[in-house]
Amino acid sequence: MVNSGTKRSSRHITSSKENIPLNRKRFNTRVRPKKQYEVPVQELGCDLLSESGSSEEENLEITPCVPSEANESLLLKAPRVLQNSQRDNILVDLALQTIKRPSKRDVSQHDTASYPEIPHNDTDFFSSLSDEMILRIFHWLPKFTLAKCARVCRRWNCVVGDRSLWKRIDLANRRVTSSCLGLLLHRGVQVLRLTKTEVTEDGFDGYWKGDKTGFQYLQYLDLSLSSASTRIMGHLFTSCQNLKKLSLELCTIDDNVATLFGQNPNLQVLNLSMCEGLSTTGLAAILGGCRRLTSLNLAWTGLRRQSVAYLSVCLPSSVRKLNLSGCRENITDEEVLQLVRACPGLMELDLSDSTVITEQSISHIMSHLDKLQYLALSRCYRLPVTSIRELSCHPSLAEVEVFGMFRDGTMERLKNEMRNVELNRYPFSSVARPTTGIRMTSLWGLRVRDNAV
Repeated sequence: MVNSGTKRSSRHITSSKENIPLNRKRFNTRVRPKKQYEVPVQELGCDLLSESGSSEEENLEITPCVPSEANESLLLKAPRVLQNSQRDNILVDLALQTIKRPSKRDVSQHDTASYPEIPHNDTDFFSSLSDEMILRIFHWLPKFTLAKCARVCRRWNCVVGDRSLWKRIDLANRRVTSSCLGLLLHRGVQVLRLTKTEVTEDGFDGYWKGDKTGFQYLQYLDLSLSSASTRIMGHLFTSCQNLKKLSLELCTIDDNVATLFGQNPNLQVLNLSMCEGLSTTGLAAILGGCRRLTSLNLAWTGLRRQSVAYLSVCLPSSVRKLNLSGCRENITDEEVLQLVRACPGLMELDLSDSTVITEQSISHIMSHLDKLQYLALSRCYRLPVTSIRELSCHPSLAEVEVFGMFRDGTMERLKNEMRNVELNRYPFSSVARPTTGIRMTSLWGLRVRDNAV
C-alpha cells in the first residue's frame, strides 16, 4: 500500500491555476488571447473591476459594474456576468439598433432614380398596331398570361375576350369554381378537359343566368374522375346542348342529369364507364334523345336486367362501338340476339364478364355482325373452346380478347389454330374513352394544352 502521508513525486506536482503538471511539455495547448473590452464595455456604460488580486481572482470572469448614470434600457439588458458569446451578442444587438431604416419615401425615390425616365413625347408603338395584329400576338401566349393581359387596359380586355383564344382549355387536376367555369364557357370554349378536377360552388351564378351564347360552342367535354356535383352538372348540361363527345367516367349522376345531357341531338360519343346513379329512366332519356350515337361505353355501370333488355331493343342503329362489360348475369343469349339485330353495323363489341352467355351468343354474332373487327369475351366462363375456335371463320374479325378463360397450353393451341385472328392484345377497352395509351394531353385526338413559349 502507498502511504498517504508521503509526498508526491515532482512529476505529479500540478499548478493550482491550470491543474496541469509543471514538468509536462504543453503540446497542443490552445492559448486564447485576451480580448480588449475597454472600449465596448465603456460604450455599455459599465466599468471593469481591478485586475490586481490573488490567483483566485484571476480565474474569475470580468464582471462589469453598472454606474448609476447608465441608461435604463441598458440596465434591463445587461447581465451581471457576461460570457464571451454574450458580449458578442450584445455588441451585435447594439449595432443593429443603431441602423437607420429608410422610409418609404426614400425607397420610392431610390427606385425611381435607378430606372431611366421615359420621355412623355415618345411614341407607343404597341398602340399603333391593329387589333388583328395584337390578337395574332396573343395567340402565342398561355392562358394564365392572357388573364393578366386582360387587366392592362380596356382595349386589351376586349382583344383577350376574343373566342379564338379560348377554344381549347385544359384544367385537369385543378380546383375550379363554378363562376370561373361559367366565365370560360361564356368566352366560347370548344374543347374542355376537366379530368380529376374539383369543381366547387362559390355562390355566383351570373354567368349561368345571363347571356348563354358562348355556352353553345362547347362540343368536347371530359369530366372523368371529377368531383362536380349534380347541381353543377345540371347547370352545365342545361346551357350546353351542342355536345358531340362527352365522358363522365367514374362520376355520380341522377335521372335529371341524364335527361339533360340526353337533350344533345348531335352527341356521337358517350363514355359512362363505372358511372353511378344510372337507372332505366335515365337510360331511356339518353337513348331517346341521342339518336346519332356511334360509340357508347356502359361498362360496370350496374345495369339491371330490365335496363339491359331495354338497351338491346332501343339502341340506335348508328352505334359502331359498344362496351357492355360487367353486366354479369343480367345479359343473356336473348339480349345478345336483340342487340345484334338492332345494330347490325357494329365493328367493336365488348361483352367481358358476362357469365351467363353461351355458344348461342357466338352463333348470333357470327350470323348478324358481318363488319365486326374487335370482340372481347374475357371471363365469359360458359363459352367452350370450340366456340372461340369458330371465330376464326369470321370474314372481318381481326382481334379477340379471352383473358382469364383458358390455361397457357390451351391458349398456345388457339393461337396456332387461329392464325388470322390476334388473341389477347388489349387488356382494357378503349371504346368512347377520351384518352388512350400515351396521349394524355389530348381529347379524342384533339390537343388541349398550350405550346411552350
